[in-house]
Amino acid sequence: MPGDYEHDVFFSYKRHDLMLDWNRQVTNRLRFWLTQELGREASMFVDETHIEAGDRWPDKLREALRLSRCMVCVWTPPYFNSDWCVSEWKSFLARERRAGMQAHGLIAPLKIHDGEHFPPEAKEVQWEDVSLYTATVPAFWSSVRALELEDRIKSFAVSVAKIIGNAPPFEADWPVVDALGTPFPNIGLAKL
Repeated sequence: MPGDYEHDVFFSYKRHDLMLDWNRQVTNRLRFWLTQELGREASMFVDETHIEAGDRWPDKLREALRLSRCMVCVWTPPYFNSDWCVSEWKSFLARERRAGMQAHGLIAPLKIHDGEHFPPEAKEVQWEDVSLYTATVPAFWSSVRALELEDRIKSFAVSVAKIIGNAPPFEADWPVVDALGTPFPNIGLAKL
């Protein structure tokens, strides 16, 4: 097993075709601004660029979780319905507990929708709300709101760099948790 971290950030998100371009754009910008903050090339594990044809993707994800200093996650209600996303999140929560990190953790969430239906444990973590800057159309990246998102990502990178700097020393047996997502909440309409 390796003796040190390989990635500064594990990027966790619920894959959806309409959001792939947005996620790519955000990770590229975050990597750029994080590199500026760290004063060296920032390393981000993103499944799309680190898992190749023929790889056993569950094993690659588990390995990357152990070898990453912190996690940046894109939170939506479907994120918490996904077994894989919740497992990634819970793995970093378990690491925080093991390292005795009470006030400052290893998880930096970007909230892109809702928040009301997040699990209680997620609501305890301060997130960066970028819901006003979430779009599924490519034209968004030529808009004024994209410039505003750029400023938010630049500021967010400062916070992520602090988390990276406060990450506990590497341990080869960091926990990787298998967890189940929660079902969508049953939000019924009142009977007339």
